[in-house]
Amino acid sequence: MPLKVATWNVNGIRARAPEVLKWIERESPDLVCLQEIKASPEHVPVPLCDLSGYWCFWHGHKGYSGVSLHLRKSTFPGRPRFVHPEFDHETRIVTAQLGDVIRRIRVRSERR
Repeated sequence: MPLKVATWNVNGIRARAPEVLKWIERESPDLVCLQEIKASPEHVPVPLCDLSGYWCFWHGHKGYSGVSLHLRKSTFPGRPRFVHPEFDHETRIVTAQLGDVIRRIRVRSERR
C-alpha cells in the first residue's frame, strides 16, 4: 500500500499555520512531518493542535527548532505512542510506534 509522506520546514508554525492547514487539506498526506516549528506545544495554533483526522504530536520550545508528526487516523487506526529520545535537547527528533511498526523522523538543519 503506498504511503503519502509530506514534510515542510515551516520556519515558525505560528506564522505559517493558515498555509499549513490549506496544504494538508489539499495534499491529504498519510504522514506529515513539520520542522523548525519554533513553538512549544501550548503555543501551537489550536486548529493545528487538533488537526481533524490525524494523531498529532508537537515537540518543541519557543523560538528554536522543534518538530511535529501527524499520522492520518484512517491509515494508522491505532493510537501511536509518540516519544523522543532523552538526548534530544534541541527538539529535533520524534518517533511514532504503532504496534511493532516504528516511524522515526529525524531532522537536521544545516546552515550554509
